[in-house]
Amino acid sequence: MKRLEETRAPRISGINVLGETVEVDYSMYLMNILLFFEPVSKHSIDSVEQVRLISTRYEKLSTGFWYVMEPRLSCMLHSEAAKKALDRMGIFDNILFDPNNMIALQSGVQTVPTVFVVDSNGFLNSRYEGEISWVEIERNIQGRVAQSGYREELPPMPKPGYYSRALRSASVMRQMGYASGDYVFSSAIVPESDQQFSLPNFYLLNTIYPFGAWYVSRDFIEGKSGSTLYISCAKDESVYLFAGSEGRTLIRLHTSIESTQHVSLGKDVKSENGAHQLEVDDYQPYELISNTGDSDVLVSLQVMSGSLQLFAVEFCPQAEVFSGVNASRPARP
Repeated sequence: MKRLEETRAPRISGINVLGETVEVDYSMYLMNILLFFEPVSKHSIDSVEQVRLISTRYEKLSTGFWYVMEPRLSCMLHSEAAKKALDRMGIFDNILFDPNNMIALQSGVQTVPTVFVVDSNGFLNSRYEGEISWVEIERNIQGRVAQSGYREELPPMPKPGYYSRALRSASVMRQMGYASGDYVFSSAIVPESDQQFSLPNFYLLNTIYPFGAWYVSRDFIEGKSGSTLYISCAKDESVYLFAGSEGRTLIRLHTSIESTQHVSLGKDVKSENGAHQLEVDDYQPYELISNTGDSDVLVSLQVMSGSLQLFAVEFCPQAEVFSGVNASRPARP
């Protein structure tokens, strides 16, 4: 976290879900919470959930909450995938799209999720990047609101344990396609074509490698039936996929370590007759595995039927695996 004094908050202007240009007016609220998040990152989506939880406690106490979606994957802008992501997160208002990454660049944001805490005068109170302390953010809100004469209306600070992961390490995310400079496979990829990849003769941590026929687009890679994706997972690490399919796609999962004492399967992986399978349809994060052993694990995902559109693979600290925040979401009007 960076503590800032007399530092002006950047001007934030973007496109909302209706296609209208909206500028954040800090003077409307005593405190403003701005979250920059990545729609294909489980860590970022968890942060959206935390901000939404805090908003239910303070939105009636002159506190504004803004969500800046950083769609480095251009398909997430005003697409069905973006709409479904917003529906799932339960946030429909105060969403700004940053299709060209200009808001992040002008604001100096290099890591998502990032949170800005801004007062009504437009000064940055605090800034968090990657690792976010929700306890400190709520204390900042309480302090500012109390100084303005609303001390009796303040809700009590939650008890320890209310916050999921008050402070955690940032995850490592690998995006597919051409929207990211972080290429994790061969540089010989031809845009928008069927590409035949061969299995590498090396094994690196946090490495993703496709095998078979994959269609490479700007924003994702699409694996056809019979193709396989190899993912390396370090010890004490968990893996999520952000994927989707136009229909129902069945994925068969194999690991180099079969013992359940060392590999925990995510809730989206089902076991049937000794086989591990993952069904992909909606565009969302899928919990894959958690490596609790002492050695690295190689995971193979074979497309059995349909086709898989893979947007991102995310590697998280194992201690944080599969412990998302539970909260009721408002119904979309």
